Amino acid sequence: MSRLISLRLAISVVLASALLPAAAFAQSQDTQSVAEAARRAREQKKAAPKPATVITNDDVKPATPASTEPAPVSGTTNPPAGNAAAGSAAPDPKDEKTAKEIADLKEEIKQAQNELDLAQRQLSLEQDSYFSNPDYTRATAQKAKVDGYKQQVSDKQQALDTLKARLAALQPIPPPPAPAAAPKP
Repeated sequence: MSRLISLRLAISVVLASALLPAAAFAQSQDTQSVAEAARRAREQKKAAPKPATVITNDDVKPATPASTEPAPVSGTTNPPAGNAAAGSAAPDPKDEKTAKEIADLKEEIKQAQNELDLAQRQLSLEQDSYFSNPDYTRATAQKAKVDGYKQQVSDKQQALDTLKARLAALQPIPPPPAPAAAPKP
């Protein structure tokens, strides 16, 4: 029996001593090849030509300063020139107040949207946690927590909808396009 154990031990030692240098050699070759690949990649990156710059019409200034106004797009009308010439008149304070109120309201909407997004993510995580429990029907505390998050999401959605409605009421409604006159026969 002792002889069988010593024979097994001797075979395992011989195999380990034979395979250990092969594993170490393979690892050193991998390390060298990775280092070589990194060096080659750096050299190729340095030798690569720079991409050519593309010049567009936006980059080039017009040769003649004939007009600073953009060309009208077909189907749109430009404001009357009389309003542009009357630049010395002070802007309407009511318009400034409304513009500031609209900007503030847009900021509130953005913040409310972020809060709603966060609440929806928290609800999703809690639902995943709740429903991953095999005995979730008996976990009343977790169920109450999920229901609380659902209520928060609902409240935040209603608040966001209210803010959006206020913004829609403040923003001026563009006039509808004038109907085209029918040609006379």
